[in-house]
Amino acid sequence: MERIGHEDDQPMGDAMMEEAREARGGDDVTIKTVMEYMVNFREHIDSLVRGMRADIASLRDEVSILRDELHVDNQVLNEDEEEDDDDDPNKYIVSATPPARKLIIFYVNGVLAYFLRHSKSKDVILITRVYEFMHFCVENFVVVIWSSKMRHNIDRVLQKLPLLSDHFLFIWCKKDDNVTYCKDLNDVWNAYTDFNDLNTLLVDDSAGKMIYNLKYNYICPHPFDVASYLDDNALEKGGNIREYLENLLKTHNVPDFVRNNPFSSD
Repeated sequence: MERIGHEDDQPMGDAMMEEAREARGGDDVTIKTVMEYMVNFREHIDSLVRGMRADIASLRDEVSILRDELHVDNQVLNEDEEEDDDDDPNKYIVSATPPARKLIIFYVNGVLAYFLRHSKSKDVILITRVYEFMHFCVENFVVVIWSSKMRHNIDRVLQKLPLLSDHFLFIWCKKDDNVTYCKDLNDVWNAYTDFNDLNTLLVDDSAGKMIYNLKYNYICPHPFDVASYLDDNALEKGGNIREYLENLLKTHNVPDFVRNNPFSSD
């Protein structure tokens, strides 16, 4: 009996096997391509997640600062509504009605910061915990910056105290006509008549600048020592300046308090 189509079928089977092998090879290439894409996609997602985490951390810092700002603003608003309902455009950011808030005037260099004299970078060093200290001050006092330095130098300090400088009653610098080396509190009282010798305290590291002022309207802490500034805790809670101002809050008469509680720089 003659075999039908056997020899003709053999080449056809070989061709089919070859096609099958080629098909598997194509599948392998496709799978490899997909896996490479998935790896690249995962790396891209990981990069996005890291970026988002960094953004979230940055936003948390900004929210923390804004929360402090909102707290101060709400306190100011409540006090203004309770103590005075008029529409005086010259109202202070914080209530200045004596004896609700006393006026604290700060000299900058040596009290809040230190300007490096022999630095090409013209850098400024803030005293330890100055941000927390100034936050405490703007919450409890009317705060003024009074410096014999030029305004651009003081701005270098203010840039390191974001949000707080908006709550200072005023900032007097060397460019102002009424600013001299020796500070006369009468200049302040003449410009802001809600304040006087009973509710004003000047904080300056040099007693030589106080020749025009009453003895009990200022305190002179020791000058800031840049060599040991990390150990200077005067502005920290429990430090001598911070503690002195906390106790000042409990009295209505600044001169009486200073007279009965001499400030010690030690």
